[in-house]
Amino acid sequence: MLLECSKTEFGKYADLAYDLALDRSKSGYPTYCDGIKTKDMFMERLLKAFERECEQILLFELEGEVQGLIHYYWIKEDRYLQTNVFNINKATEQALSEFLVYVSERFKGYELFMGFPADNKTAVDYLSAQGFDCIENDYNNTAYLDGLEKETDSDLTRIGRDNFTCFRRLHEQIEGDMYWNSERIYEDLDNWTVLVKEKEGKAQGAVYYRNVDDEWYEIFGTDTDNQEFAPELFKELLTGALSDIKHRKGKVVTFFCDEEYEEVTLECGFKCMGNYLCYKICLD
Repeated sequence: MLLECSKTEFGKYADLAYDLALDRSKSGYPTYCDGIKTKDMFMERLLKAFERECEQILLFELEGEVQGLIHYYWIKEDRYLQTNVFNINKATEQALSEFLVYVSERFKGYELFMGFPADNKTAVDYLSAQGFDCIENDYNNTAYLDGLEKETDSDLTRIGRDNFTCFRRLHEQIEGDMYWNSERIYEDLDNWTVLVKEKEGKAQGAVYYRNVDDEWYEIFGTDTDNQEFAPELFKELLTGALSDIKHRKGKVVTFFCDEEYEEVTLECGFKCMGNYLCYKICLD
């Protein structure tokens, strides 16, 4: 049974929810097993849900005992819905089933996104069986910049509003239905850093990142022209971004990487924190 969670109840079950967050087989994304996020961050983030009209926390109860917690948020104008916590101790399939019924009734026409570690086999098998599209199958990597030997000289071009078309031409090739498409990045460009590798006046590749929290940054992606597999270009983009972030006094970086580039990513100094799967379904 799903029950709306009050702030008082959250205080009662917060430790249970956080303990589950440290178990990849019983939790969802964003993961707290990445060596970056802490218990204080977990508590602070979920407490904000009680102050916002576009978020809700639910308790999952089984046979009179609370088995976990679900936190989700929505963006009404984009008809976008995403889980931020899905930490369940027992009967994950039942919790998922009840949650899908619950949000389908409240958010018809929305697109629902749910991320899980591949280690949470119960959840990913259930979502696959229910017809969810797996839209991302990436490796979650963390880099600690104190261990970066030196900053790398780079001839990457920094993108602003005056030369954004250079980046847009690349990003539109791959953005599909991703949330951070060219238009949204452009509208929010003050919060982004976009670096482009040019050759003979033409963009060959791009890397783009933003600050998450104080000294923590996330590289959201790399693009190459015509989606060409280009390991050397990818390495130049990634090392250029890391150097730029270190120059900004960043200490730690998150990067979700496709399997084909994972080996190069590790060569650049990242450590793999696990396999991330993201599922999407339209709530008709």
